[in-house]
Amino acid sequence: MKCPNCGAQIGDFKGETYVCHYCRSTFHKHEFDPGWISESDKSNTVKEIHHYHHQEPPDRLSTGMGCLCFLFFPFGWFIYFLNRESSPRKAKAALIIAVIMTALLMIGIASGNGN
Repeated sequence: MKCPNCGAQIGDFKGETYVCHYCRSTFHKHEFDPGWISESDKSNTVKEIHHYHHQEPPDRLSTGMGCLCFLFFPFGWFIYFLNRESSPRKAKAALIIAVIMTALLMIGIASGNGN
């Protein structure tokens, strides 16, 4: 093994620490051997540590979904009813687009010529 600070060859450990003869850096045995645990630390050690980084999806309607809701407004209603509890901001945006497009369709139908 080599010293992390100066790169000199490290000899044997004596006890729980080692002092590099070249740069005088002090290292503990557990820094080089993670499996090594001193007798005093055995009772208070954590056996496993799991770090789970769950990134939650953003609570917003994506541009593609917004365009899809605009072109096919019934799709906006489906997104609203599927996401109203899990992603309320996404559901509200889809609902607004769906309501506006539905209102425009109804106005278009009502103002249409009967000829």
